[in-house]
Amino acid sequence: MKINWNSKYFTIAVYATLSVVVSAVAIMLIFNFEKVSEKLTFFTTVATPLIIGVFCAYLLNPLMMKIENGLFGKWAGSESSKVRGRARAFALTITMLLVLAALLLMIVLVIPQLVTNIVAIFNNMDSYIATVRSFIIKIAGDYPQLAEFLGNPLDDFSKFIKGIWDQYSGELLGFAGNVANGVWAVIDTLKNVFIGLTLSVYLLAKKEMFVGQTKKLVFAFVKADKAQRFLGVCREASKKFLGSIVGKIVEAFVVAMFVFIGCTIMQMPYAPLIAVIMFVFNLIPFIGPFIGCIPCCLLLLLSANPLNALWFAIFEVILQTVDGNIIAPWILGDSTGLPAVWILISIIIGGGLFGMLGMFLGVPVCAVIYMLFKDFIENKLRKRKLPRHTGQYVGDVGYITADYVYDESELSAEPQTPAKMPFREVVRQKRIALSQKHRERDKDIFSKRK
Repeated sequence: MKINWNSKYFTIAVYATLSVVVSAVAIMLIFNFEKVSEKLTFFTTVATPLIIGVFCAYLLNPLMMKIENGLFGKWAGSESSKVRGRARAFALTITMLLVLAALLLMIVLVIPQLVTNIVAIFNNMDSYIATVRSFIIKIAGDYPQLAEFLGNPLDDFSKFIKGIWDQYSGELLGFAGNVANGVWAVIDTLKNVFIGLTLSVYLLAKKEMFVGQTKKLVFAFVKADKAQRFLGVCREASKKFLGSIVGKIVEAFVVAMFVFIGCTIMQMPYAPLIAVIMFVFNLIPFIGPFIGCIPCCLLLLLSANPLNALWFAIFEVILQTVDGNIIAPWILGDSTGLPAVWILISIIIGGGLFGMLGMFLGVPVCAVIYMLFKDFIENKLRKRKLPRHTGQYVGDVGYITADYVYDESELSAEPQTPAKMPFREVVRQKRIALSQKHRERDKDIFSKRK
């Protein structure tokens, strides 16, 4: 008997079977969550160097290609594979030397100052307590009514210090153990970074082969038209993702340089360490700079002049205002295309799931998802011949009925005026228009000669 595979009942049976299988797997995962999480933790630990290697290769590829096409452009365009390989080898070597120099500089700037500051904080703890005690005595002498109202705050402060000592003196050994664990975690992270960078060297050296193998795999399992559409979507998503990350790194570096210069001019201590801290936290959009300002202010509070913390906070507010209105639009433009509420949501979710790394990658990942979902919705609306602009759905939508058809000729986005565009985008569009004008002129000249 011949089975009708396209029958309605067979389709229902397939969907029902899939629903049962998915439900059973979900139930097994819920009741064995601890074992599954242990397996996932083990898998993440093993796969961390691989993930770091792929991510480093992905981030360093634009820099390597700029060096290859800029410094070794003649070799890169040669017909000889040996000459092209020579250009790739030199460009890759320069790229890795720059990365290692940046990592070494960051380690040299951060680690010694961090150790020195921790030791200084413990050595100067008595002087900090004496400073606070003298401040309380001075306030009590100048304002006896306030001291009487608070009920001898000096005795309360002494009890407070004694209570802290009694409570936490037994935990100093535990703190030392935590410091040792932290040092071991840093060493383990550096080991994974070193392995990842080594892997990224191989990936960058033969990147065309790996990309070709990936495309070959896509075309082997997907029809040609769908494969082309999939690769086009991947290119657009990669462009937005990479542009957002690289732009944010450049912006954070520029802001960190301004922080270093400002702290040096104001003669504040720990200027290199504060600049590195602000660089790391500036990678987190929107709220990162204000989070990074807290440890910097605490560090300056424990310095010889605690007023440095106040001046630094004022300087940081001014710098973030300049960054938000001048530096970031100039470097990034509108690289994410995300509304502010989605940026906050992506930071909260990414930070809750993956910590600092999730806060850094949450925005570009959300931008890619937002772009894909927006394209999906607009394609659905285009097929139904409905308006695609959000502004056309604000207010009363009673005019959209079952027989309503939107004219495709009117379906165009509101042109963006140059005043709303980043400066780089205005220059780019002017160049495109000028080159188009030159091409049309050359075409007319050629047709006349012909």
